[in-house]
Amino acid sequence: MAMMPGATNRLLANQARQGRMQSYDAAVLHTMVGSLAGTDSMFQKDGTVGTESHFGVGENGEICQWVDTAYTADANYLGSGHVISIETADYGGSFGRWNTNGDNVPYWNAKQIVAIVKILQWVHKTHGIPLRAMKSVTEKGVGYHAQGVPNNGLPASLRGTKYQWSKYPGKVCPGKKRISQIPEIVRLAQGNTAPTTQPAPEPATPKGVLGMTKRINAYRKKAQKATGTRHLMIDDKGNYTIATGPAEAVVSAKADISGLKKGEHGFLILAEVMYKKGQPTVISREIATVKVTANTVWSVAGAWALPKDHKGKSPRLRLIFKTSSKTATAHNVYISGVRD
Repeated sequence: MAMMPGATNRLLANQARQGRMQSYDAAVLHTMVGSLAGTDSMFQKDGTVGTESHFGVGENGEICQWVDTAYTADANYLGSGHVISIETADYGGSFGRWNTNGDNVPYWNAKQIVAIVKILQWVHKTHGIPLRAMKSVTEKGVGYHAQGVPNNGLPASLRGTKYQWSKYPGKVCPGKKRISQIPEIVRLAQGNTAPTTQPAPEPATPKGVLGMTKRINAYRKKAQKATGTRHLMIDDKGNYTIATGPAEAVVSAKADISGLKKGEHGFLILAEVMYKKGQPTVISREIATVKVTANTVWSVAGAWALPKDHKGKSPRLRLIFKTSSKTATAHNVYISGVRD
């Protein structure tokens, strides 16, 4: 079985009738034109007799898994034996009601982006799907449904092959707004891969992508102590703060943790802290946490809104490592994200 840790188990009946995956070429993003609850109800009613996806992402970042990734899900038509499919909510709640005729799908929100990043990182680690945005349906990586749709992204020469992902011509799924977000989402997912050199400065994110306009990008290769409760430096200038409030942000953070002895562990945490010069810096909220149990690369991703200054203290986002180890060190700290 291949089940994603942290995903809600909503496995449909009769999984084995789907047949085994033939290869793992792509993770393909879809949009529901509905809610997670509504889509789950439809899938549970039809089981694997109808059309279903491997994963679903709700409005608030909930992740459910409908099909074990050892088996195919039918959302990508002739490509289903080669594609992990991810459906995403887009209607009602904070999305409101919108004209579902045409290309009107709203942007993915910050919580959904974090959920999608987690799924992409898991399918990369588990099935080897590359963390890169597909430019065409014949590449391997992260793609979107419309790339394999006749009379849209699919070249006529590829009709009837595994690259045809829909029997219905002209579909625009998941919509132009969400398609525009995919390169940034893939870049966030790549935070799980240690860069070999200092990342080059990048231009500001175009207005509207993820709803945010400023890019966060920091890298520190040099080793630093990671014992006790340690705020980690994020660059070679000795800075600790990733973002200062008030702000909304989506961030992926990565660190190589070494020096843990057998039986030791720690926690890599994205945390909101309250800072005032000359006073102890207090953790006010843990945004995302991962347990570190071995000497390897670990990453966390989170989305949140940092408040305004409070009682003379400045709310800041930091990367923290907690452990009882006396020998733990961190290096190759890499921060990637966007903020308003």
